[in-house]
Amino acid sequence: MNFISFRRLKLFKGPSPRQKNGGQEPPAEREKRNFWRRLIQNPFFYLIVFVFVLSYFLSYVPPRSLPKLKEGEIASTDLISPLDLNIEDTETTAKRRNEAEEAVLPVYTLDENSFLSTEESIRQLFEFGRDWLKSASAPARTAELQKAVAEKFDIEIPVQELDSLVKSNFSPEVQETLISLIGKVSSQGIIISKNLFIRKEPERGLTLMRGPASERPIPVDGILDLIEGRERFASDVEKLEISSRNKRLLLGLAEVLLRPNVSFNKAETESRKERARARVETVFYRLKKGKVIVRKGDEATAENLKWISIINQNLREARDWLVHLAGTFLLFALFFLTLWYYLKSLLKFRAALNIYLMMGVSLILGLLVYKLFSFLATLFSQFARLPILTEVEVYRFAFPYQFGVIIFAFLTTNTVTLIFAILNSLLVGYMFQGHFQFMLFSFIGGLAAVYGIRYYQKQKRTSALRTGLFVVAPINVFLIITLELIQEKIGGPGAIAAEAIMGLLGGALSAAFAFVLLPVFENVFGFVTQTKLLDLTNSDLPVFRQMAMEAPGSYHHSLVVSTLAEKAAEELGLDTMLVKAGALYHDIGKVKRPEYFLENISRNSDLHKDMTPSLSSLVIINHVKEGAEAAKKLKLPKKIKEIIEQHHGSSLVRYFFHKAKEVYDPEMQKIEEENYRYPGPPPQGKEAALIMLADSVEAASRSIKSPSRENLKRLIIEIFENYLQDGQLDDCDFSLRELRAIAESFHTTLFAIYHPRIQYPGFDFEMKKKKRPTNGKKANDRGPEPPA
Repeated sequence: MNFISFRRLKLFKGPSPRQKNGGQEPPAEREKRNFWRRLIQNPFFYLIVFVFVLSYFLSYVPPRSLPKLKEGEIASTDLISPLDLNIEDTETTAKRRNEAEEAVLPVYTLDENSFLSTEESIRQLFEFGRDWLKSASAPARTAELQKAVAEKFDIEIPVQELDSLVKSNFSPEVQETLISLIGKVSSQGIIISKNLFIRKEPERGLTLMRGPASERPIPVDGILDLIEGRERFASDVEKLEISSRNKRLLLGLAEVLLRPNVSFNKAETESRKERARARVETVFYRLKKGKVIVRKGDEATAENLKWISIINQNLREARDWLVHLAGTFLLFALFFLTLWYYLKSLLKFRAALNIYLMMGVSLILGLLVYKLFSFLATLFSQFARLPILTEVEVYRFAFPYQFGVIIFAFLTTNTVTLIFAILNSLLVGYMFQGHFQFMLFSFIGGLAAVYGIRYYQKQKRTSALRTGLFVVAPINVFLIITLELIQEKIGGPGAIAAEAIMGLLGGALSAAFAFVLLPVFENVFGFVTQTKLLDLTNSDLPVFRQMAMEAPGSYHHSLVVSTLAEKAAEELGLDTMLVKAGALYHDIGKVKRPEYFLENISRNSDLHKDMTPSLSSLVIINHVKEGAEAAKKLKLPKKIKEIIEQHHGSSLVRYFFHKAKEVYDPEMQKIEEENYRYPGPPPQGKEAALIMLADSVEAASRSIKSPSRENLKRLIIEIFENYLQDGQLDDCDFSLRELRAIAESFHTTLFAIYHPRIQYPGFDFEMKKKKRPTNGKKANDRGPEPPA
């Protein structure tokens, strides 16, 4: 149930009070000041600065060429390689490709259709002979048959074999035997002559293809030449149990009909050689940056001159620095432009600009740290004795990639920290030429840092150390092992162990950097951490001891205001520690002149009674300025200083304003309202507005003689409505629901503070005088108790 309601709330406030002007500033000076103010509040100015600095350090600046020497010339200085080079070893590459080409066996093709054609010719020949015997006259048989066979089949069969065929009547048995024997010999493969093997086939063998999908490497003995084929045919004929005449006939026909069916396939052989050469990867040898090519005082050899020529050629072929700078500038300009509009949609302008500046500075600082560690990695790799530590990539796992993420996680929200983690990982990837491995390593390590700060909380800065040592470092080791497993070639146990040690070192260095830089970022960018607030609210601090001794009323007032504001802040989900600290410090300006403030004035002393209302209001108003000066001397955080400056807003000092209207003659002296107002500005945040309300409510509550529930409720409503109508809450974004919650909290807390107590029997603490009994009352009769 809502006990507080703003029934007299007006939607239209009166005219805004005019600000006090000490004197007119010259237009030229004012314009100059406004120009610089607009410049330092322009995010695009910082965009250009940040992007240019990042692009400059990220851009590749080609070093100068090495001086040319002649062979035998003495070097006047050390000639050192200015960059890492992967140079193609043309001789080794050509040698390996030639070896791969020579390893390709010559390809020979066995024509399966050759035997089928021979078989068809034999069948047609025998069929033709049988038909011819039926139609030809006996005397002209052999001569006519030889001529007819030569014309029809293009085969010159000797007369003796034709006579044998005629006498056997072109026997089907001879036909099938001939086909079978020729097929058996042809299946092994027959080449015209083995003298044609000029591609080292006798030593290396060859590849015999029987079809598109059938091939096998064989020695030269695996196929026959034409002579060996006839000998194999003759051997097979001798094994047959046939007549001598048929054997002679078969041998004679084989001389004519047995043909080669294997030939060299030049096109396929050349194609395979080309593919073998293409499969051989280009061989590179690496020239490390810093390697001494020629030492001072040494003679330049032909090998040295070759290295110098190769280095200078690579330097000439390197892309232009300005082109690279322009490309890098455009890329990061897009990043920062997107970042600004995202932050602007997420936060108010001042907060967004502050985060924007912090991100730009952090990225530049991170890049410089990464560059420094890259230099150290190169240096250590050159002097390392262990082979696993001679590679620069191993040391990159020890870079403190997550120190910026730890700082952001400690000082800002998780959403902002995630954006920085993404930008930081992109920066790392770009710095290492798009190396996906280190980009992923940086990003996931950043997510681990966010979780670590959330787990260990933000109350102490040691959470940064714990996060780096106990969260980031183990995650780094896990990532290193995972990245090794997903690579095509896994490194040895020694390499993985070295990288894991570097990962642990990277986590520790990230923690150390973050721990050291946290106070710097807090002060430079105006962040107030829980650790800082805990230190600031320590009641044993000298400022509070001085306040308690010299301005006890103001000190007690600050304690009650902090109680009111802290309880309400808890209801609204605001930063309770910031509200508490702001409430405790909001009136430290009263310590300078405590006697001029009512809560510190003794009963018999009132310094204002001899002062004019304008002078009294000036003294009262000045405590805000003196509080800001004290905050500066105490080096309080910017947010607390702003609370001190805004805890009265630009409100009116009503008591002395109304007193001035009573004292001064309006015809003789014009009373301006702005002369009795605080300088402001009105509260710009909810914390400052909450303290302003608590300050006024607590002070007003002391003026109530009977602090009952209803009286306190009316007081709170009047105070709230007055500030709403005066426009003091216009810039703090309080909703009506939040104002009701604050009012409810104030009402509950105040009533608890001013709760009534039962009277102690037998005591008269107020020293009431005993009166004579009247109207039948006895002298010791009590009147009615005042209402509770």
